[in-house]
Amino acid sequence: MINYRYCDDQPWFGAIRGDWEVEGMLAYPMSSDKVAITVPTFCIMKGKELAAKLFYDACEDAVLELDLVIIYTDSSKSNKGTAVAWTTEEYGMTEGARAVATPSTWSIVECEIFAIITAMRDVRSDFNGRISIFSDCIPAIMCIAQMDSEGESAGMWDILTPLFNRFSEVRVS
Repeated sequence: MINYRYCDDQPWFGAIRGDWEVEGMLAYPMSSDKVAITVPTFCIMKGKELAAKLFYDACEDAVLELDLVIIYTDSSKSNKGTAVAWTTEEYGMTEGARAVATPSTWSIVECEIFAIITAMRDVRSDFNGRISIFSDCIPAIMCIAQMDSEGESAGMWDILTPLFNRFSEVRVS
């Protein structure tokens, strides 16, 4: 019996936290049968100002481009708890701005990855064009960039790969 201590919908968080238990033993999903059709491109920028400019430039481009959705995610952690927020922009207009509380035991990286997953799931189901994701959490971006279908990140691969495959192009900055 697996104890999904943090989030039943996101069991790969256990791989990050290292707390999956199977009858007293740690257990990690070590492989995934999901195949990456759309391989994301990643860009790490220095400074939130540059990232914000790129985000707003992309939003202006989205007004002219019908096959582009832009996502911006952010997470927060304080002594009172943790939360995530995201917005999706399509045709230069905000299609959805949402926020949810997350377990206070989650790290900021877990929160940010959860926000990215939730935001991609929030994109309308009939959209299969390009998607640009903006996050200010470099460790989360690096975690996604380095995930693999084998080893400790296989659980994350299993969740993110089908989401990436929905779109013709995925950019994460």
